[in-house]
Amino acid sequence: MAVLVTGGAGYIGSHTVVELQNAGYDVVVLNNLRNASEKALDRASKITGKPVKFYKTDILWQQSMFCKL
Repeated sequence: MAVLVTGGAGYIGSHTVVELQNAGYDVVVLNNLRNASEKALDRASKITGKPVKFYKTDILWQQSMFCKL
């Protein structure tokens, strides 16, 4: 099962990503990177050994978001 995590590249979101992946979920992250970094997702992947599907977008940019998904 896949889980969408908005803000998944931030501090709390990246920790959530690790826990979800360790629980067996496939994780998809949406983040505009305003207060976050892709490095957090790289670290999450290294911790879990699983890739994180990441889209740089903002949920306020509805047209952009749906084109990427």
